[in-house]
Order: sequence, then C-alpha cells, then structure tokens
Amino acid sequence: MYDFQKQLERSVTGWNEVAQRMVGGEGKVKDVCADCNNRALSELDAYGKQVLSDSGLLVHNYTRRDLMLRYDYALLLRWLLKVSFNSSRTDGAHRPLFEKYVPFMRGLGPLPSRNQVSVLLYLARPEVLGQSRIAAEPFVRITNGSPLLNPFLVRICYGGIPGEQRYVLRFNIFGPAVFYLLMFEDGIPPGHAASAIRSLTKATPGAVELSAKQKVVHVRAGESSWLDLYEYQVARVQALNGS
Repeated sequence: MYDFQKQLERSVTGWNEVAQRMVGGEGKVKDVCADCNNRALSELDAYGKQVLSDSGLLVHNYTRRDLMLRYDYALLLRWLLKVSFNSSRTDGAHRPLFEKYVPFMRGLGPLPSRNQVSVLLYLARPEVLGQSRIAAEPFVRITNGSPLLNPFLVRICYGGIPGEQRYVLRFNIFGPAVFYLLMFEDGIPPGHAASAIRSLTKATPGAVELSAKQKVVHVRAGESSWLDLYEYQVARVQALNGS
C-alpha cells in the first residue's frame, strides 16, 4: 500500500507521534519471528491487498460514491488488528489492548465477540476540486482530468468520541475506506456494546457495521470527504512545501 502511495507522492510523508514531527517513509516494526512474518502474517497481508484490489479501492483516484466490499470477516478483522497493532507499537498507544488478540491475529485463537471488538466501515466522499480547500498541487495531477479528487492515502491512527468511555477507537484508513475498530473495555455487557455501536453509527451517517454473518456489504459515501479526515495532515504538508 505504501509503495502504491509513493507512485502518487514520490515519498510517504506523515505525522509521527513519537518524533512529534513530519517524517518521510513508513514505520517498520521488526519484533516478529521469521516463521510468523513469512507465513501467517504474510498471508494475512496478501489477503488485505486482495480485499482492497478486488473492491476497486487500490486506485490512485477513487471517484465513485459507493463501494461493494466482499470479505471474510475473521480474515479481515485479523488483518485490521495486525495493522493497527503494528502502529500502536511504534507510538506506545493502546498496545496492551491488542496483546490478548495476538493468537487470533496469528490464526490460532477464537474470533473476538462483538462486545470485545467491532468493525464499522465508512466511505469518504470525493472532493470537488472547484470547491476544494486545498492548493491544487500536488494532488490535482492524479485526477487525470476528473473534477473529483479522492486519492489513495494510508493512515493508521486513533481518536475518540467525547464522553465515550466504553471503548478505544482505532482507525485504519485506506484511500476512501475508513475502518473503525471499536476495542471495548473488558467486561462490557453485549447490550452496552450494541448501544455504543448504534451511537457511533448514528454519529457517522453512512457507516455500516461488518459482521461474520455477511460476506458482502454495500456502502454509500457519507458526508465527510477524504480531506475532512486528512485536513490537519494536508495542512502540515502544505506548510512544509510553502504552499
């Protein structure tokens, strides 16, 4: 994914929480044995790439306003947790939350229940260039003449809902697709988790919950564009570029 992104930007630039500055390149975590890295985790990454590619997300500019995602819930959740866990180990945030799911990520543990980990999918709408808040370069060159812009950027991060204490919210963003990981506190009753999921879905119009009972989901673009999600990072990049 980062290699694909580099085709657009020549280099990957992002905010590093540890360094507290913009850095080039993606972080790498090298604490996995060769057997796990070359077999179970490599196969998981291959599955993640396949999901993005088969759904049409692995493109330089996603201008559609809907998405049909075919998925195997257990495999997808394993991959999302693995990617987010890697990120958490670079900045130290939330690492303990992931450690109990390491066997599951490796394909050796049970699927977490809905009141342990839940996944929502949101599709960001494209920006209309004539109404955009960003400088034209370096993004406009990837539109290929389209008035719409929705570039393939990768961001793994976390956030929160004011007053919400029942879960930690992690984001895995791949182009316009935003996967929300709700990682619930231990002992949260199923009913409370269901209520939290409903509240987040209501607060994020267009978001849909993924489930092991489904193999395909149809998502329509919500109110927020990719720029709404990346606004602060884009502002940092433009400040560095003097634009």
